[in-house]
Amino acid sequence: MDQAVAQHQDLTDRLVAALRQDEFILYGQQIAPLAPNAGERPFQEILIRFQEEETKLLPPGSFLPVLDECGLMPYVDRWVVSRIARWVRSALTIKPDWPVPHNGVNLSAATLSDPNFAQYTRQHLQAAALPAGSLSFEITCAGAAEQVQALQQLMAQLRPEGCRFILARFDGGEGAFRLLRRLVPEFVKLSPGLVRVLNHGAAGLDQVGAINRECQALGIETIAEHVESDQTLAQLRALGVDFGQGFAIQAPRPLA
Repeated sequence: MDQAVAQHQDLTDRLVAALRQDEFILYGQQIAPLAPNAGERPFQEILIRFQEEETKLLPPGSFLPVLDECGLMPYVDRWVVSRIARWVRSALTIKPDWPVPHNGVNLSAATLSDPNFAQYTRQHLQAAALPAGSLSFEITCAGAAEQVQALQQLMAQLRPEGCRFILARFDGGEGAFRLLRRLVPEFVKLSPGLVRVLNHGAAGLDQVGAINRECQALGIETIAEHVESDQTLAQLRALGVDFGQGFAIQAPRPLA
């Protein structure tokens, strides 16, 4: 037990030091257009990694909970915003006609309670002169349901800056649709469970198709994540899902 506590504290200390010293690494995973009318601008989800050793990258599930325990997730989210702003500005300096991608940034529930996050983001967007649509913020349905008013306020503050919002882990249930109608984000990410339902034959296709149409009827574009096979990709295209994300499309890779 003492050894486990010591190892946990050692990891905590290294993560805090990495946050202070700008040592995390950002990856991007493509969100590819599937429907003919989906946007042509590049779109990717931003993923964070921690380089524990020279050749070992820790996945987020192994260290983000530790940072959350320490109350540091709002600082992590701020770091990601500032890092992306710096990356885009640097790329545009080198190549002014570079097509700036939409960058989907995951927000923690704790960040929704940060009264200064919107102003922090606004300052970085304006200082870097980033084009509209450079940032989208992704929040899970569970996190959004806990803080609907805070999220609505964040949307009102950042949409004028060209930011967009993604509601993730959407399961198509009645409660999820009630939340969707209250928030009306620009995008909704169909949960991995819904994508797996496609393997259940005609009934699965009908279920996902109906959910997809209902989302689109609200003016919300749909993204299927965890797309792991060409068969699933073809099924999503046939159903009219707007975007897809997963290893069948592209594995995460470091930001150039």
